[in-house]
Amino acid sequence: MTNLGECHLPLFDLIASQLEPWRKATEGEKQFQVDGKPVRGWALRTSHNIAGGLGWEWDKTANAWYCLHLWEHYAFTRDKEFLKTIAYPILKEICQFWEDHLKALPDGRLVVPDGWSPEHGPHEDGVSYNQQIVFDLFSNYVEAANVLGIDREYRDSIAAMRDKLVAPQIGKWGQLQEWMTDRDEPKDEHRHTSHLYGVYPGRQISVTRTPDLAKAAAVSLAARGTAGDSRRSWTWPWRCALWARLQNGEKAYEMVRSLFTYNMLPNLYASHPPFQLDGNFGYTAGVAEMLLQSHAGEIHLLPALPSAWKNGSVTGLCARGGFVVDMDWKDGRLVKAVIRSTAGTKCPVRYGNAVETIFLQPGQSCTLNEQLKPL
Repeated sequence: MTNLGECHLPLFDLIASQLEPWRKATEGEKQFQVDGKPVRGWALRTSHNIAGGLGWEWDKTANAWYCLHLWEHYAFTRDKEFLKTIAYPILKEICQFWEDHLKALPDGRLVVPDGWSPEHGPHEDGVSYNQQIVFDLFSNYVEAANVLGIDREYRDSIAAMRDKLVAPQIGKWGQLQEWMTDRDEPKDEHRHTSHLYGVYPGRQISVTRTPDLAKAAAVSLAARGTAGDSRRSWTWPWRCALWARLQNGEKAYEMVRSLFTYNMLPNLYASHPPFQLDGNFGYTAGVAEMLLQSHAGEIHLLPALPSAWKNGSVTGLCARGGFVVDMDWKDGRLVKAVIRSTAGTKCPVRYGNAVETIFLQPGQSCTLNEQLKPL
């Protein structure tokens, strides 16, 4: 989003370099062996290094979360060669892994077995965190196959499996459930919000497409609070991005201020002991989400602008579909947006309740006012 897509490429190089060690480690892990069949795909432990080492416990759906990065790079750049040669084979391989490892409930719905909501609660089937990540994996794979026009039969089978996944559920106090069992505590202020992956960085839940689930996510997020266990340097930016996706600019801004108030060292490193850069990098991501969003199939201008940022401007933010966006605002209202296309795609643009569709050739730009009319 902040126009640093080239900084994503080393991650993909790392993944490519580790595929064989990860496959070997996964094949040797008893829990991933099914009926004596060869293990397809690979899984990850929570930590790994460039020499193939894996540490701490298995994070079962980390493989699918890595695939989100591969898809997002294509979504922002529309680089079909990257999608075809680098991203697609890995996306398909991890779909095959989950094709082999999802568990069917008596009613036919599918769950990730024996999962976990890091770092919170029990290990059990159908944890929301795991379900939402696999939903995104399957959705991204289906879109990738559509773009490339290949593997129609397998694409259809993955789409059918996605539609059978246990979906996000709303619990007894209006919250988005963290587990299939409705056990969330309204006074639980745990630092993690793993069950809100579908809000951010995922896209299963959004204000415009799934308003009831978005409302439940806001209930859950508000309940986690801003005190006690919540005060972690990476927690504030994640919650900033979550509130931004839920279009609450004031709460998103509160998270930004809390990071600087509670968890920023004099040298501007975030202070989760002894220090971490998660908060620093997360801060830029959260602020970008406050100003521009494109995860819900449209370019949304200033979706979570706080009153504290009454006047301002931003240049060079990126939107999915191959767009670069500059904006100016005054008295809390959009004055001008310049949208440039790098890929030549069609996309709806939203500001407030106004929605207009633009279609630009590669290299073309348009300048829009508050009503999204050309200037």
